[in-house]
Amino acid sequence: MQRRHLLAAAPAALLARPARAQGWQPERPIRVLVPYTPGAINDLLARFIAEGMQAQFGQQGLVENRPGASGSLAIAAVANAPPDGLLISVANTANLTMNPFLFANTGYDSTKDITPLAVVARVMNALVVRADGPRDVQTLIAEAKRRPGQLSYASSGAGSSPHLAAELLKHRTQTDITHVPYRGSAPGLADLLGGRVDMAIDNLPNTLPHVQGGRLRALAVTGSERDPTMPDVPTFAEAGIADVVVYVWFGFVAPPRLPDAIRNRLSQAIMRIAETPETSERIVRAGARVWVQDPAQMAALIRTDLALWGGVIRAANIRVE
Repeated sequence: MQRRHLLAAAPAALLARPARAQGWQPERPIRVLVPYTPGAINDLLARFIAEGMQAQFGQQGLVENRPGASGSLAIAAVANAPPDGLLISVANTANLTMNPFLFANTGYDSTKDITPLAVVARVMNALVVRADGPRDVQTLIAEAKRRPGQLSYASSGAGSSPHLAAELLKHRTQTDITHVPYRGSAPGLADLLGGRVDMAIDNLPNTLPHVQGGRLRALAVTGSERDPTMPDVPTFAEAGIADVVVYVWFGFVAPPRLPDAIRNRLSQAIMRIAETPETSERIVRAGARVWVQDPAQMAALIRTDLALWGGVIRAANIRVE
C-alpha cells in the first residue's frame, strides 16, 4: 500500500520540479536589455520576466537599461552577441518593424540578425479629441476632408508608433492632417487639452485617464475588438474605416544562430512566466494586455508588420535622422 501511494505521487512530484531541471541550463545569470529608460512599459515587462527567471532556470535575470538610437541600440547589441542564451532583449513593434525604414542603419536586420523568443503583451492606440470636439470618427474625417491640411494631430515623436498609426489612418481615409511631433505623450496631450492641436492618436494607457476624467473624448481604438477599459468606444472597423488595426506589441529576442535547445527553453520560460496569474495581473496594471506568441508566431508577426509599416513609411515619405 505504501509503495502504491509513492508511485501515485510520483507524477505530481515530477510536475512540481523546477522547470530548470528540463533541458538547457544557463551557467550564469541571464542579462535582459531594455532599449529604453527605466519606468515605461518596456522596462516593466523586462523586470516582470527577469524576476521569474530564478524559478525557471535557477539563475537570476539581470535587467540592464541600454537606451539609444530610438530603441535600436540594445537590439543591435543582441544581434552581435554570442548565441549562448545569456543575453536577450525586450523588443517591440517600433524597434523591429518601424526603425528599419526610418533610419539609415539600425545595425541589424529584423528577419536575419535576431532570434524571436516570444511576444508577451500588447497595447492598442486610441484616437482622441477634446471633450467639446467631434462626437464620432466620420464627422472628424469629413471635417479633415473639407479643410485639407488645416487640422493637426499630436504624436509622441516623429517615427513613433502613434505617429505611424496616424499616418496609416490618413492613408486609409485619404486625408491631409498636419503632424505635430512632441517629445513624448504628455506634452502632446497637454497641447490637445489646451486647444493647440485638434486630435491625437496615442497608446491607450496614456489617453485613458483623460478620457475617464471627461477631458478628452475617444472616438475609436485601433484594436481588432473593443478594449474593456473603454467598452463604449468602437474600433475603427465599427466606425466605418477598414484596415486600421494597430497594436504595439512587446516581446523578447536573442542573438542569431541560437541553438534550438536554448531557444526553446528561453521561449517556454518567458511564456510560462508571462502567463502566471501574478505576472498577468502586473501586466494589466501596467496598462497592457497579456498576449503570448511563440517564436514562429513572433517571426510571422515581424514579417507582417515590416510589410505594413514599410508601406506606410514610404507612402508618407517619413525619415528620422
